[in-house]
Amino acid sequence: MVKSRRAWFASQYPRVIEQLRLVAIAPAYIVGKLLLKDRPEPTREVWMESSRLWMPANREIEISVVMPAYNPGAALRPAVDRLVEVMRAEHIGFELIVVSDGSTDGSMATLEGAGPEVRIIELPANRGKGGALHAGFSRARGSWVGFVDADGDIDPAHLVSYLKTGQETGADMVYANKKHQDSVSASSPFRKAVSLGFSSLVGALFSLGVNDTQTGCKLLKREVLADVLPRLRETRFAFDLELFVAASTAGYTTAVAAPVELKERMAGSSVSRSTILRTLKDALVVLARRQSTPTYKQSVRPQQRVYAKSVGARKRSN
Repeated sequence: MVKSRRAWFASQYPRVIEQLRLVAIAPAYIVGKLLLKDRPEPTREVWMESSRLWMPANREIEISVVMPAYNPGAALRPAVDRLVEVMRAEHIGFELIVVSDGSTDGSMATLEGAGPEVRIIELPANRGKGGALHAGFSRARGSWVGFVDADGDIDPAHLVSYLKTGQETGADMVYANKKHQDSVSASSPFRKAVSLGFSSLVGALFSLGVNDTQTGCKLLKREVLADVLPRLRETRFAFDLELFVAASTAGYTTAVAAPVELKERMAGSSVSRSTILRTLKDALVVLARRQSTPTYKQSVRPQQRVYAKSVGARKRSN
């Protein structure tokens, strides 16, 4: 009798915890719902382009890399050259799509002669990081599609190892995780504090099983991105968070965390008080959208917890 009661309590425990979490986040949901009312749907050209991803991949292109850039200055050409160098060295069929997100600093001109694999998309006005990624993703021709920031803090060579990890594990997504035990970060204490605060908030609000949604280097299977991208609405820094939320809702639950080395930014920090506040608001909107609209629920598969693996972890001694 005692054992049966214990088994019953054990079976009910996850459900009780989830209900308590929903009660605790109710104020955040209410705020998000109010913000969502004033949030217009994106214009057609931002996200309807993603239908191109359903076209078959180019057999000669294993990986398409999108590099969004907004006034990156002198950091852009070294980042592009580095990616071209490592992909060629590994004999990987690739294309690099650099998306100028309304840049006005003339940095795109520095890419002359960067190589036949490099394509440039120049948006006439600033859409935000998420909007630039939408534009780049929709033109990707590879079997795997990823992105890396253009500011020089992440070595594009990481995408080589992420590609191998994805191919070996069959993961839906491989993502850079600065909290991986093998990761190294030269970020400022301020950026680390902001990252910790945001990841803690995301964990409480969404319960995704992912403790770093924001590091700017990720890789997805083409078919996964084709299914998930049309569901996304955020066009700024909350794009990364929304990508995980939409993928999880669609049933893509194998997200593999991989180590990353974060260097000092060549292009300066993009984290400001206004950026932090806007991203927090956008996160609340994503929460309200998930809870109260069918936007992320177009798939018949139910919301699931992301199965987050780690790769490259050292064995710890007892």
